[in-house]
Amino acid sequence: MTAIPTTDKSRTLRIGVLASIGTLDPREVFDTITGLILGQIFEMAYRVTPSGSIEPHLFAEPLRQERAGSQPIYSAAVRDGIVFSDGTPLTAEIAAASLSKAGALRGRATVSAREGRVYFTMTGPSPRFENVLTQWNCGIVLEKGGALHGTGPYQFAGLVSMLALRDAREIRLVRNPRYRGTANAEELMFAIYPPDADGTPMGLIEAAKQGEIDVTLNLAAHDLLRHGITGFMAMMQPGNSTGFLFFNCERPMFRDGSVRRAIRDAIDPVPIAEINYEKNHFAFVAADIIPLLMAKPMGLSPARDREALRNHPGKPARIRMLVTWTPRPYLPKPMASGQELARQLGAYGIDVQLTQPRNTAEAFRALANGDYDIGLGGWVADNPDPAEFYESLLSSAQVSRNGQYLTNLARWSDPTTDAALAAFRVDPSPANRKTITDLIESQAMMVPLIYGASTAIRARKVRDFHITPSGHVAFGEVVF
Repeated sequence: MTAIPTTDKSRTLRIGVLASIGTLDPREVFDTITGLILGQIFEMAYRVTPSGSIEPHLFAEPLRQERAGSQPIYSAAVRDGIVFSDGTPLTAEIAAASLSKAGALRGRATVSAREGRVYFTMTGPSPRFENVLTQWNCGIVLEKGGALHGTGPYQFAGLVSMLALRDAREIRLVRNPRYRGTANAEELMFAIYPPDADGTPMGLIEAAKQGEIDVTLNLAAHDLLRHGITGFMAMMQPGNSTGFLFFNCERPMFRDGSVRRAIRDAIDPVPIAEINYEKNHFAFVAADIIPLLMAKPMGLSPARDREALRNHPGKPARIRMLVTWTPRPYLPKPMASGQELARQLGAYGIDVQLTQPRNTAEAFRALANGDYDIGLGGWVADNPDPAEFYESLLSSAQVSRNGQYLTNLARWSDPTTDAALAAFRVDPSPANRKTITDLIESQAMMVPLIYGASTAIRARKVRDFHITPSGHVAFGEVVF
């Protein structure tokens, strides 16, 4: 293990977050807080710039197509002169070995290396595959000596374990002395302030008021005004996420599409938007699954028959709703939102029982096992490609099986949908996208509720703080 240098506490950047990390391996990342922290340690082959463009990072060039057709092959050379935190040089062989274990590539590409190049043999067309390689869960890892080493600007401050970090109140990263680029802070300290039961981040608010943090992505301008937080500046930009209600389509009660549609039509998303956004909440009411940052909604939603549910013969008497375990970019007030949905459905005679996991591990276990009737959550775009957003949520290949968490939260498996997704991947035209949105409308496997916003507050001394359209932050480039 590389010796960890002593840090200058005056050069510590303090970042407030609402939960601890869910894994130490970036290839298993499925939540934004874990990705935000591990993204400072492990880098990707390509990266999204603050302007939204994609550029080579650990790879030295754009992907080169080696073979066309239905199962194309792409390749790229790794960049020279990059070393991991233990001093091991990055090679094509190491990059290929790491990426072959990335969850995002499972089932879609076989990864190999030869003559200094990494090769991706695809199982199907993927013309914008570089987008996938920008994701946190495609971080390149060196497994050595029982530890995971990265090439990024920071590393953990000493040996760590998930058991210790699960209940930690802070996570410390220190500068990687072998990093080739900018790392202005000697230390990053991620301070963890779990929200109140209703989702209000009072611990984080008090920390900001006391000057205990320098920056957080979990507070916004209205928090500064409401709670009298001084010395901070707010930033807000369109988000890359959508909050929605999803049905467990494997449950007998929800195999009937007419039941799903009746429940969808009975739900009014406006109060959900009002709960989560104090100002201009109508602007956040979602008309589509795809976030506004990625694409405009596909036309207006049709008129809803809000009374269809009342006398529907298949209406369930009781529903178990799984509520996301902590405030998310797409759902700042999860429990209050769940209570409002329970109130709305209760007016139609449905008893909605709310269940909220205690932590990341418990949440992913419930999702992996399908231990819910409906769920209140959402999705943050992994990369700028709308095809990836749709496939994460709707592809049959992304339905969790055998206790392994995958991302199709509605557990929707449908050949027609898979064919539409494949067509949109090859040609992301408005017509092909409309086919998908029409399927979401007719099958109602999920109900878009609100769009997420990308918000943050930063101390006035903090400069050069940027959030990319994919939600990534390079904290090493922050000046303070």
